[in-house]
Amino acid sequence: MKKFAEDFKYLGHVIFHPFDGFYEARFRGKGNLLLVALIFLASGIMNIVSYQYTGYIMNDNAMFNMNSVTTFIFGLFPYLLFALSNWSMTAIFEGSGKFLDICLVLAYSLFPKLVIDIIVVIFSNIVTEEETMILTAVQMIGLIWFCFLVFSGLCVIHEYGAGRNLAMIIATFVAAVVIIFLATLYVTLVEKVVGFVSDLVTELAKR
Repeated sequence: MKKFAEDFKYLGHVIFHPFDGFYEARFRGKGNLLLVALIFLASGIMNIVSYQYTGYIMNDNAMFNMNSVTTFIFGLFPYLLFALSNWSMTAIFEGSGKFLDICLVLAYSLFPKLVIDIIVVIFSNIVTEEETMILTAVQMIGLIWFCFLVFSGLCVIHEYGAGRNLAMIIATFVAAVVIIFLATLYVTLVEKVVGFVSDLVTELAKR
């Protein structure tokens, strides 16, 4: 428990000193995978809270169509897809980071965005329409902070320069599109096979 508290405190150092912080987390064992899992879990839950409890002035979501499980999964899916895609590119770009290292970078980078999202949800229920621009600007700060931390963290764990890291991130998005395409193709193929077998069994049963 004491180590977890120390690792959580160290998270504060990482988000303000990403290059040094991620280096210590990656190469000197100061990262905490339990903390990574909890941040991802909190992010998924926050996606549900944000969907439902953001003030009506800033909330265009259809509340009656909300599915908590789907909202939770789709809240985490982009990060896990990015981690998988980035990891798949390490062989091509000779990156030294492992899958769990990439997850650590994403989770730690999510923390300030998560805190800002909580603040935005709270204040979205008390601001006027004219003041929503301030909250939108605050959200943008959280997003920019997140992107900067991810970029810095990937530079560190893969031991890249800025140019090579940028090229790998672009390749990561291409890989993500390919993964989605192949997954969709696979699911469609499985559905067709299952449908064919089901129809065949039905026909044989009638005879």
